[in-house]
Amino acid sequence: MPPFLEVKGIGKAFGEKQVLEGVDLSVEGGKSLAILGPSGCGKSTLLRIVAGLVRQDAGEVWLGGARIDDVPANRRGVGLLFQHYSLFPHMTVARNIEFGLRLRGVAPEARAAKVKELLALMGLEGMGGRRPGRLSGGEQQRVALARALAIEPRMLLLDEPFGALDAKIRRRLRRDLKALQRRLGITMVFVTHDQEEAFEVGDRIAVMHGGRIEQVALPRDLYDSPATSFVARFVGNVNVIELPIEEGSPPQDVMVRPEDVLVERVAEGEGQGALANYVFLGPLIEMVVAMDSGDELTAIMPKAEFVDRGLRRGHRLRVAFRAARTFPREKEPARVIEAPPPPPMQGPLGGPSQQMTEAPISMRW
Repeated sequence: MPPFLEVKGIGKAFGEKQVLEGVDLSVEGGKSLAILGPSGCGKSTLLRIVAGLVRQDAGEVWLGGARIDDVPANRRGVGLLFQHYSLFPHMTVARNIEFGLRLRGVAPEARAAKVKELLALMGLEGMGGRRPGRLSGGEQQRVALARALAIEPRMLLLDEPFGALDAKIRRRLRRDLKALQRRLGITMVFVTHDQEEAFEVGDRIAVMHGGRIEQVALPRDLYDSPATSFVARFVGNVNVIELPIEEGSPPQDVMVRPEDVLVERVAEGEGQGALANYVFLGPLIEMVVAMDSGDELTAIMPKAEFVDRGLRRGHRLRVAFRAARTFPREKEPARVIEAPPPPPMQGPLGGPSQQMTEAPISMRW
């Protein structure tokens, strides 16, 4: 079955600045794609091209098997939701929700039925007569989502929709959004710079950087098997170890997730480093290992294991890696955004089970 949404070779420049270059993406019908990347990588521009709000310089946009490059935004049948709710302050919640239906000439009875259905779906029963100014930020965003769904769009496009809300409300809304998307079976593209948000909302995640797609994968594969150095640095936390440069060989970095760093207490004078500090993170302990080279390595261990081993600051440690990946060293290191890794998938420390590899002492940390 062909994808429901497909963009092919999309390019876009604003003046001399190339924002998108050769972008290819596809989304299956009824699935959600999260586009994840730092500010300025082109993800919002790509979404606006799909919506018909911006015209691309090169490439094609296909929806439902038809090319839609020349179809106006108001005829593409997509629902849009942005960070700012853009509700009409002088209208009631009900009038805001039915606005698109009024423009389409839908009969009053049908509009009222749709508004009642969406108020119940969004958990906004009894609020139809209120003005937006009397609602919380989370309630206003629910109204905006109801308005986008009222026209029964073929696809839902969301651009940082929860960015203006506090963390607790964001978590609740994105869980509700994912449950709603699955229940309605609607195709969805969700743009965000928040890794936790992307992992929770997207069936697949596309990581963008510098106007290009770095990798498209399932959330777990993206985390466990990053295709590029940028993805490894950007998605979750990672330790970067600089390998010594050998003559005739390109410089390389070894990247190790904190949960793949294994430590064992050893006698004084042994091992490769010492426990410099640790922080309680609920069920986990984040440890900072001071390597003998003078650099630091971050490791994560379950709290119960940390307590059982009786680890204390200053204890000497032997360091080993459960898994590691090697990438060519970037000329300009990518901006690292630290975020908690997704919940462990296998084993007490998460990640695939692999043979433990002793960290080479000859490495330059």
